[in-house]
Amino acid sequence: MKLLVADVLELAQLARERGERLDLQGRDLSELALYKADLSGADLSGADLTKTNLAGGDLSGVDLSGAMLVEAELSKARLSGANL
Repeated sequence: MKLLVADVLELAQLARERGERLDLQGRDLSELALYKADLSGADLSGADLTKTNLAGGDLSGVDLSGAMLVEAELSKARLSGANL
């Protein structure tokens, strides 16, 4: 099931409030506009991020192993500690 931008941002906020890691592994996040989104520490392993705009976002500590990043926009995204 494909998630909407609002869904992803809400899930990220809930995970932060609960002190949990955002788990979006294997999810379809293709073509979403997540510009400047804080997804730090999230598990995006195996996720479909095709044509997703993650520019300027905080992706530090994110697990992107096995993620599909075809034409994903990552300019100025923070990737420190990310598992690529």
